[in-house]
Amino acid sequence: MESKIKLEKDTIAAATQDLRSLEAQNSSIEKEINSITDQISRNKNKQLEVKKNEEYQALEKEITNLLEQQSSKEDMQIEVLVKIDGAKETAEIAKSKITEKVESLEIEKLGLIKRQEELQIETEQLATELEDARSDTEEILLKGYDRTKKVVSRPPYIAPLEEQKCTGCNLRVSNDIVSSVLVDQKLTHCDQCGRIVYCER
Repeated sequence: MESKIKLEKDTIAAATQDLRSLEAQNSSIEKEINSITDQISRNKNKQLEVKKNEEYQALEKEITNLLEQQSSKEDMQIEVLVKIDGAKETAEIAKSKITEKVESLEIEKLGLIKRQEELQIETEQLATELEDARSDTEEILLKGYDRTKKVVSRPPYIAPLEEQKCTGCNLRVSNDIVSSVLVDQKLTHCDQCGRIVYCER
C-alpha cells in the first residue's frame, strides 16, 4: 500500500518537475532576449555617434544579426510557453485526480493497520489459549501431537474416523487402527496419512 502511495506521489512530483523545468527554460530564454535587446539598443546609440560610413554599416549588420537572433529566441519562447500551458494543465489534472487516489489509499492503509492491530491482539489471545490448553493436556498426547505436526504436511493433524475412513485424507484405515481407537483407546495414527485419529462418541 505504501509503495502504491509513493508511486502516485512520484507521478505528481514528475508532472510538477516537468513544469518547473519548462518555466526555468522560459526564464533563461527571456534573459537571452533581454540581453539581445540591450545589445541592439547600444549598437543603435553607437550608430548616432560614429562618423565613418564603414563603422555605421558594420553596426547595422550586427544589429540585423541580433534582430535575427532575437526573432529566433522569441519563436523558441512561444514554443516553450505553449508547452508550459500543456504542462500546467497536466500537472493540475494529475494533482487533482492523484491526490484523491492517494487519500483513498491512505484510508485503506489505515484500515489495514487497524486490522493488523486487531489480528495481533487476536494472535496473542490464541497463543495464551493454546498455552493454557497444552498445560491441561497429558505429556504423552502433546508429544504425539507435536510429532504428527512434523510428519503431516498440512492440517488437520487430528481427524475423526467415519465409516472406517480417516476424514483427514478420506482413505480407509485398517481394522487394527479401528480396534486401537475403540478397544485399546490408545493414541493412534492413520496408517495412510499419519494423522491422529479418534472416534466421536
